[in-house]
Amino acid sequence: MNDKSPIFHSLAMIEEKIQGRLTVEMLAEGIHFSKYHYQRIFREAVGDTVMGYVARRRLYLAAGELAETKRSVLEIALRYGYDSHEGFTRSFKAHTGVTPTEYRKYHSAIRFPKRRKEQCTMESPKHMDELTKALNSLIVQAKETAAETKKFQKSNVQAVAFYGQFWEFAAVRAEKMAEELENILNSAVTAVWGADEISTRFLLVKAIDSIAFDANVTAFHVGLMIARAMPEHQVVFQPLCACYDRLAQNARIKSRKMAEFLYELFDLILQDMRKQAKQKIQSAVDSGRAAAEMLSNPALPYGYIADGIMAIAKGLHSLALEDVTLSSLTDAACTLETIRFAAYLDILRVPQHRQLFDGVSDFKEKLDEAAKFFRDLTGDSLRTLGETENDSGGDIIEKRIYKNLSTQEGVVLFCLKGEIQKLGDAHLNAKQKTALNAICNKIDGAIKASHSPANEYEKNKVMELLCEAYDELMREAKELGPYGGAIQYLAQKGKMPLNCLMEKS
Repeated sequence: MNDKSPIFHSLAMIEEKIQGRLTVEMLAEGIHFSKYHYQRIFREAVGDTVMGYVARRRLYLAAGELAETKRSVLEIALRYGYDSHEGFTRSFKAHTGVTPTEYRKYHSAIRFPKRRKEQCTMESPKHMDELTKALNSLIVQAKETAAETKKFQKSNVQAVAFYGQFWEFAAVRAEKMAEELENILNSAVTAVWGADEISTRFLLVKAIDSIAFDANVTAFHVGLMIARAMPEHQVVFQPLCACYDRLAQNARIKSRKMAEFLYELFDLILQDMRKQAKQKIQSAVDSGRAAAEMLSNPALPYGYIADGIMAIAKGLHSLALEDVTLSSLTDAACTLETIRFAAYLDILRVPQHRQLFDGVSDFKEKLDEAAKFFRDLTGDSLRTLGETENDSGGDIIEKRIYKNLSTQEGVVLFCLKGEIQKLGDAHLNAKQKTALNAICNKIDGAIKASHSPANEYEKNKVMELLCEAYDELMREAKELGPYGGAIQYLAQKGKMPLNCLMEKS
C-alpha cells in the first residue's frame, strides 16, 4: 500500500502535462520507480495501463472542450496530442461510439464511458464501455433521423403535402426512441451489477429489445407507405426511407450485441442468484429452528410457540427452489407475525424470559431478507431462477430470438391481411384470394410453431414454412403488377429475419 502515494503523485503529473508529450519512462522516472514496477503498481491502483489512462483522460478533456467551447475539432485534436482531424475522430468514435461533431451536437444526451477500477465478479467495465458506446451511437442516429425527416419536409414541401402528417409522426417516433435510449443509458451506467440486482439486467435487455422493435416497426411502415405510393413519390422518398432502414438495422445489430454483452456472464450470475436464494432461505430456516429450540424447554410454557415456529421453518425447508415464491414467503412472515404477537404478550407477563424470544425477531428478519430478494426480481428473473441448471445464457438468447421472430412475423401477417382486404374484389379474382388466404394460413402456422421450438427439426420446419410462404407471396405480388407493390414489400420484409437466422446458424 506504501506504493500508492507515488502513483497519486504520478496522476497529478499526468494532469499537469496532459497536453504535452508523456511517456511511461518519463512518468516512472518522475516518481523514481523502474518502468516495470511503475506499470504494475499503476495498473493495480488505477485499473488501467499508464498510456491507456492517459489516452482516456485526453479524450475526456477533449470532449469537455467540444461541449463547452467553440474551438474547431482540429484545434482541440492538436491540443491533446493528435496529429490530424482524422486520427482524433477515429480515436474519439472508438471510445464513445460517436464522432466529435456528433458529440458536440448531442453531448447532453451522450454518456462518456468511464472505466471504473472498482469491479466485482458481476461487473465488467469493458462491457459497460461497449454498452455505453452502442447506446450513444443509437441515440445520435435516432436524433439525426428525426432531424433529417424535418429537414426533408421543409425542402420538399410540394412532394410531402399529401404525406406530411405521416412524416411528422415518423419524426416523433424517432425522437421518442432517442429519449427512451437516453433513459436506458442512464439506467445502465448507474446500475449496480450483482446477483441481488439481476432484475436490472433483465429489464435492460427488455428495454433495448423494445427500442429495436419500435425502430423496426417504424421502418417497416415507412417502407410500406412508400410501396403504396406513386412511382414519382417513391423516388423522392427513397433516401428518407433508407434513413429509417439504417436506424432499424443498427438497432437490431446493437440489440443483439448488447444482449450478448449482458448475458456473457449470465451463467455465473445465474449460479450466484440461485446460490444466494438458497442461502437466504436456508438462513431463515436455520434461524427458525434455533428460535424454536430456545423455546422448546418442557419446563417452560412456550412449547406452542416453538411448535409454530418449527412448522414454518420445516415448511420452508421442504420447498424446492423453483417452488419458492414471494407469496409463500409473505404467508410465512404473516404467520410468524401472529406468533410474535403471542410471544410479546408472554414477555409482558414474564419479563425475565425476554432473551428466550430474541430468536423470534431474528427469524422474522431473515424471512424479510429472503422476501426482499424475491420481491426485487422481475417475473423474467423469477422464471429463470426456476429453470434447470442446464439452461445457459445462450439458451436464453435463443429463446428471445424465436420470440422476436414470432412477433415480427405476426406484424407482417397482420399487414398482409390488411392489404388483401384493401385490394378486395376490385383487384383480386377468386383464385388470387384463395392463394393469398392459403399463404396467410401457412404464415400463421409457422408463427405458432415458432413460439417455443423444442429441437432443431422444429426450428428448421418453421424456417421452411416461412420461406415457402414468402416465395409464394412474391409470385402472387408479381402477378398483381402495379397493385402488388405493398404485397411484394411484405414478402421481402417477412423473409428478412429468416436471412438473419440463417447467417447466425
